[in-house]
Amino acid sequence: MQESILPVLVQLDKQLSRRICARVKHDACCEDILQDVYLKALERLPQLEKADNITSYMLRMADNAVVDYFRKKGKASAEVAVVEDTPAPADQPNDLVSQLSVSFVGQMIDTLPPIYRDALVRTEIEGISQKQLAEELGISYSGLKSRVQRGKEMLRAAILACCDFSFDRYGNIVSCCGSDCT
Repeated sequence: MQESILPVLVQLDKQLSRRICARVKHDACCEDILQDVYLKALERLPQLEKADNITSYMLRMADNAVVDYFRKKGKASAEVAVVEDTPAPADQPNDLVSQLSVSFVGQMIDTLPPIYRDALVRTEIEGISQKQLAEELGISYSGLKSRVQRGKEMLRAAILACCDFSFDRYGNIVSCCGSDCT
């Protein structure tokens, strides 16, 4: 591991642990998720070394690992849980999760037409499989897949329309400004 990365990871250990445990509320699972984050960091070492902001990269990995945990467990509260975000150091910009809080995304989802909103919420947040939901709604599997995809596209367009995003060379969001959001 490159010498400049190791001290950053050591400094982030407590911050990552607090961030994960604030959402998971189970010590054993919290430690497992943290271990998974470090394993993913090792697997993605070349990208990590090239990252403009290692702290933001690691915090995003931790947030994604928590969402993956809840998806595997089928918890409906994965995306709507209240998160006590640990602020990033003053000299570093906040990561995507801090900028687009769960309540903001929830408000944006509420602006979608009902058929797209319901399909998106049921499959992405509640964790119901698309096949299962298609059967429940009495529509074809491909029809439901299209609804989910259109809902995601509409949500993405709504978020990008209301905020001014800056991206790094890898396509990661590095800053977000805007007050015109609903």
